[in-house]
Amino acid sequence: MFNPTHLLISRTRQTPIQLIACENGCKLLTEPEYQKGSEPAFELRPRQGFFCQGISVVGFRLEPIAVAPIAEPVEAPSEEVAEAN
Repeated sequence: MFNPTHLLISRTRQTPIQLIACENGCKLLTEPEYQKGSEPAFELRPRQGFFCQGISVVGFRLEPIAVAPIAEPVEAPSEEVAEAN
């Protein structure tokens, strides 16, 4: 199942991607690549930046996808509140 973790952002697009750790850093898997079972075109190398099919590219950045907070369970009324009534 494709589970995007970040957005790959350029000047004109925001593409949901899933980061996959590799020996050189991280590969950036898009949903179409996942569905086709193809190798990711983009990768992010530490200290070197973004690469597309092995060629250095500029003008891209990553942002984590905002995750909605999980609702906390509602607590039962405490005994002190019940005694006050």
